[in-house]
Amino acid sequence: MIKGIVENDSSEGVHIINKTANLFTITDKEGVFFIEATIGDVFVISSVQYDLKVIVVNKNIYDNKEFNFTLKENLNELDEVIVGVQLSGNLNADIKDIKTEELFSPEDVGIPVYEGIQMEEIIPMHKAIMFYSLGFRLDIDATYKNLSGYYKTLKKTRGLDKENNSLEIIQNFYGKQFLSSVYNLPKEKIYDFLLLCIQTSAIQYEFSKENHNVVLKIFSDKRKEFIVKKQ
Repeated sequence: MIKGIVENDSSEGVHIINKTANLFTITDKEGVFFIEATIGDVFVISSVQYDLKVIVVNKNIYDNKEFNFTLKENLNELDEVIVGVQLSGNLNADIKDIKTEELFSPEDVGIPVYEGIQMEEIIPMHKAIMFYSLGFRLDIDATYKNLSGYYKTLKKTRGLDKENNSLEIIQNFYGKQFLSSVYNLPKEKIYDFLLLCIQTSAIQYEFSKENHNVVLKIFSDKRKEFIVKKQ
């Protein structure tokens, strides 16, 4: 068991994820947390008010069983503040004085968006049939698509064998729960999000080199481009 202390003034409720061991905890009012770990484990620390931080457990941390660190504040700076209509307190009069403008799209202000085709996730056979001690869970649709050759044709059509394999590896490493909670993604859209990252960045290379800070930065940048369409 390793003890960690977040030394920022406001440090309660910070999320600590041991990605290697698939463990999760949060800090208490004093910014203290306890979590199981061994040398080489990767901690992902996240909070609304702070930037994401990744810490790899080294021999010093493991031997001391305790470590301190600080987080960088996540500041959203405004270049300019414009004061609009002065309100009088008379609701009827104020409503008449307020001028409205047409809603604009992200493209109008230069924000890139991803609105590509939402692609179907390819589920391998070993995931379609999951065996447990007392039985098994069968994904009938995924099993049929594996046996019928549907997935094989789909991958060939897309030409995404390499991308799909890398996508599955990255998804399994970070986990759907982490990607969903940290980047506010519906779990059913994570496949499309990772596909966007793979096709428009060097995430495969950075992940292969274990540059997790860079990978997480790519996730953060690409999330700004990825728009989840409402069904």
